[in-house]
Amino acid sequence: MNTTARRAVIVKLLKKYNSVKTVELCKTLNVTRETVRRDLYYLEKQNIARTIRGGAILNVALNETNYERRLHHNVKIKQLIAEQFCKYVHKGDTVYLDYGTTSLAVAKILHTQSELTVITNSIPIINELYKTRGLNLIVLGGAVRQNEGSLYGLDAIQALRHLNINIGFFSGSGIDLAKGLSNHHIGESQLTRQALQQSQIKVVGVEHEKFNKVFTNHIMLIQDIDILITDQLTDAALINALNQQTHLDQVNIMD
Repeated sequence: MNTTARRAVIVKLLKKYNSVKTVELCKTLNVTRETVRRDLYYLEKQNIARTIRGGAILNVALNETNYERRLHHNVKIKQLIAEQFCKYVHKGDTVYLDYGTTSLAVAKILHTQSELTVITNSIPIINELYKTRGLNLIVLGGAVRQNEGSLYGLDAIQALRHLNINIGFFSGSGIDLAKGLSNHHIGESQLTRQALQQSQIKVVGVEHEKFNKVFTNHIMLIQDIDILITDQLTDAALINALNQQTHLDQVNIMD
């Protein structure tokens, strides 16, 4: 295997597992530690990886997908998750919508409803809802994260502390049985944790692809989720384990 092919394998492993170990790469690629170290240093210079003791981790900026691209990914699943969530929303509720493309799918449904209060830090959701008659929209101010169109920071957190939320909808970059829900961005994760504290009912909606993935910023454990909504493509053994920790709703994308 030549150098280019070997480094391509390492990048593939980084994207799949978010981290690699030098010892394991030596065995997988049948090369020396020095060769692996040179490859990892090269990938670090290319801003693909960051070397750590005993291996490397994927560069978060590379791993995080573009918001516009995510809008067109798993559209049907996100729509069904959004529809299922909206069954728990009642007239007069105060609803929190986290940033993200699945939350935007929820907003598109709430757009047709009235006599609700919606709290959000998402600019795309604000644009979707601000003209809706009969819907009270509360926008959390703060610093703008341009690649996600979201607001975060101390001002947003302070504003949330004075608000009571009946039901909150949350998503994340990854979810794991042991580590729970996690995310890329520290500022948005801090805001999400505050929103969770203010929410009476905490609903998480995630596609099957996000399971068994752990990212830097912890948000919440599985057992702290009141309702978890996912699709039927999630592994059956995982579904059984999740059912022991939280109330699970599955949407059938084959309908």
